[in-house]
Amino acid sequence: MKLSIVLTVYNKGPFLHKAFASLLNQRGTGLEDYEVLAVNDGSTDNSAAILEEYARRDRRVRILTQKNQGLSMARNNGTEAALGQYVWFVDADDTISFNAVHLICEAIEKNPDVIPIYAQTDGIVYTRNAVNKTASNGKEVLVGGHWEQCGVFWILRRDFLIEKNLRFMPGVYHEDAEFTPRMLYYARSVIVVPEILYIVNRDPNGITQVPRPKRAFDYLVVSSKLSLYVQEMGEIGTKIGKSIDGYTAQYINNAFDIIIKNSQEEQNLLNKAFYEKRHLLIRPLKDAPKLKYRIEAFLFSLLPKRYVWLYKQMKKIGACSIIR
Repeated sequence: MKLSIVLTVYNKGPFLHKAFASLLNQRGTGLEDYEVLAVNDGSTDNSAAILEEYARRDRRVRILTQKNQGLSMARNNGTEAALGQYVWFVDADDTISFNAVHLICEAIEKNPDVIPIYAQTDGIVYTRNAVNKTASNGKEVLVGGHWEQCGVFWILRRDFLIEKNLRFMPGVYHEDAEFTPRMLYYARSVIVVPEILYIVNRDPNGITQVPRPKRAFDYLVVSSKLSLYVQEMGEIGTKIGKSIDGYTAQYINNAFDIIIKNSQEEQNLLNKAFYEKRHLLIRPLKDAPKLKYRIEAFLFSLLPKRYVWLYKQMKKIGACSIIR
C-alpha cells in the first residue's frame, strides 16, 4: 500500500461526513493505493459511531481508538499503526482535493523522504506552503522560505520517520512548529507537488483561534527546543540556522501576542518563564533575518524581566508591525 491517510479525530462529529466525502471519493486511484486510518483520540461526541459506520461501509477505513492523549500522540500512534509506505496527517475538520491521492501516489513512485503540497484556507484565495517547485531536499526548502509548519502540508515516508526518530512532541500546542524544521533538516530528498491538495477549514472555536495562556507558554517551549536544536546541529549563523531562527522569532512574538490578551497574572508568569529560558530565547531573536526581531533581542537584553511590557510598548508605537 502506498499511502496511509492518518485522520486525527477528537469530537469532530459535525465535520466527519464532509471529510470522508473528500477522502473516499478520490479520482484515478485503486482500492489498494491507500487507506484512511482514523485515530479516535477519546472522542465523547458521536464521532466513534460515525467512524464505525464508514469502516463498515468501506474496507479502506480502519479505526484506531485511544484514550484522549492529544493530537501529537494521535499522530505518533497513527504512524506506528499505518500500513502505507507514506503517511499523510489530515485533520478531521479539513478536506482534501479529489485528485490529491492520485498526484501524491505519482510522487511516491520517486521514493522521496518528503512530499510537500500546496494548500489553501477555505474562502481565502492565497496559496499556503508554496515552497519552491525545484527544491530537491529539505534543507533547500528551509533556506528557500515560503514553507509553513503545518504537519498536514507534508506527506512523509514512514521508514524515514522511524529511521530519524521523528515524532511530535506530546502535551503541547503548536507541535507542528517544533516538528517540521527538524523533519526538513533530515529530509535528503523532496518531491514537490505544486497543486492545492489540502483545504483548511476556518473553525473560530479551534485550538489555534482562542488565546489560551497555555498556547503562549507552549510557544516558548517550542521556541526553546528549536533554539537548542540549531545550536546542537552547529547551524548558528548559517543560512539554515537563520531560516529556523526567523520562524522561531515569529513563534516567540506569537507567544507575546497571545499573552497580552490574558490577565496580568498570566503575563507575569510568562515574563518569568521567558527569563528562565532567556539564553535560548533571545539568541534566535538576535540571529533572525528581520530587523524588528533583532531590535527586540537588544531591548530584551538591555531590560531583563520586562519582556511583556517591552513588547506591549513596541506594539503601541507600531514597531512590531512596521519594522521589517
